[in-house]
Parts: sequence; C-alpha cells; structure tokens
Amino acid sequence: MPIKFIRQRSKAAFDRLRVADLDSSIAKIEAWAGQDFGRYLLHQEQQLLQRKYAQLPGYRLMHLGLATDEQTLTGFDQLHSFHLAPGLAGASGAAAISNYAEIPLPSEVVDVAILQHAVEYSASPKAVLAEMSRVVAPGGHMLLFLYNPYGPMGLLKFPMQLATGRPQYRFHNLRKGRVVDWLSLLNFQVLEIDHGAYNLPLQRPQWLQQDSRWDQLGQKIRFPLGNFYMIHGVKREARGIASRAQLWRPATSNGYSASRSALSSKGSNKSSNKVSNKHSQR
Repeated sequence: MPIKFIRQRSKAAFDRLRVADLDSSIAKIEAWAGQDFGRYLLHQEQQLLQRKYAQLPGYRLMHLGLATDEQTLTGFDQLHSFHLAPGLAGASGAAAISNYAEIPLPSEVVDVAILQHAVEYSASPKAVLAEMSRVVAPGGHMLLFLYNPYGPMGLLKFPMQLATGRPQYRFHNLRKGRVVDWLSLLNFQVLEIDHGAYNLPLQRPQWLQQDSRWDQLGQKIRFPLGNFYMIHGVKREARGIASRAQLWRPATSNGYSASRSALSSKGSNKSSNKVSNKHSQR
C-alpha cells in the first residue's frame, strides 16, 4: 500500500513537471496573461518591440505565442501582418489555427517572425525553431522572447510547478547560450540580445502605469537577470564553395580565332622562307 501511494504521488509530480503542448494549455496561460503581472510582462515586451524593432524591413510579419491583441503589431510597417493561434482558445483575432511545429505556409515567405513565449511553452522547442527556419526567408528577421532561467520567473518555475501546478509555470527553462547554439545550426546569426521586466511575478497593477526604479536601472545597465530575454536573429543562407570559371575556348575551328591563327601561321612560314632564301643566296 505505501509503495502504491508513493508511485501515485511521484507520477502526479512528474505530470506537473511535464510541459504540455501549447494548444492544450493556451486558454489558461492567456487567462494568466490577462492578470496584472502577465499584462506587465507583455507590456514590457511590446515596448521593446516598438522602441527598437518596429522599423524592420519586409512585406510579411508573422506573430506566434501570447499577446494576440493588435497592440503587439502596432508600429510595424509590414503590409501583411498576421497571427497564428495554437488552438481554438486563442483564436480570437488570429488568421489561422496551427501547430507551431507544422505551420501551413510555403518555405521562405516570412520576412519578420515574432515569437512571444511560443518556444518554451511548446512540447518540442527544437521542432518549433526548425519550422521557423523553414518559413523565414533568407535575410529575414526573427525576434524570439523567452523566459530567463535566472530571472524571477525562471527561479520560481520548479517550486511553483511542484506546489501548485499552475500552467504558466509549466515551460522549458532554456538557457541563452543553448538557444544561440540551436539558432546557429539553423543558419541564424544572432545580432543582439535584450533583457527586461525585472519586477517580481506579483500582482501589482501600479507596475503597468510606470516603470519602477528597479526596472529603469535594469534597462539602463542592461542587467541580464530580467524575467525575459529577447534574441534578434537574421537568417543567413548557406552557400557552398563555387567552382572556378573555365577559360573561354572557341567551340569550332571555322571562327574568327581559327582564321586569325591560320593567318599568323602563314605569316610565320613566309618569314622563315625569306630568311632561308637570304641564307641560300649568300
């Protein structure tokens, strides 16, 4: 009996640690994102987007993950901007519903891709990043928002998972260096990494009205222990070593070069004959 009880408890603990796919948990996560701290976190990310990345070039802009409202894409100049929802619960304002590991788009058609916590909330982060590498065009930009494992949300992840099992804490803790290595294998060059949202994950509505002193100090010194970090990457198309160009040679012997070479050979024969005649006359 005690062994069965221990097995049941351990199974329940492992189930809380397991990261479910985003289509099954998006409703509860978006409900949390609508509360004070969730709105504060997304507000800080939107400010960063509008302050530094709203002028990125391109025609198509794709958004995945949280913050499906129109304010996220405000300020971007792309003519075609759309959001893909992972499930029916988050389909409000979305152009389509799709599994983020199998996006229904042709290859290399997206110029700017914004992923707001779509990677760490997915069951397979590598599959989502590989699909981003497929749909982003060469020279296209990817803005990747992730929870910082060393920030307040990342440090509270495991104890909150075990104690409460809340869906907002069921995500993959992905280190910055690890994600950068994955992107390099997918032909993405990392240009810049930003950090933000330094306040504790508490319900404080005043945090939305103005940045706290701690937030202002962290942004000023670029302190790397915020709740999120953002990677700006550009896709570089890999090219092989090109073969050397072959020297031009005439295709036929009846062309201008052939006749010119024939004339030069006749001229050389005449000059040699003249020299031999002079020697014979002497």
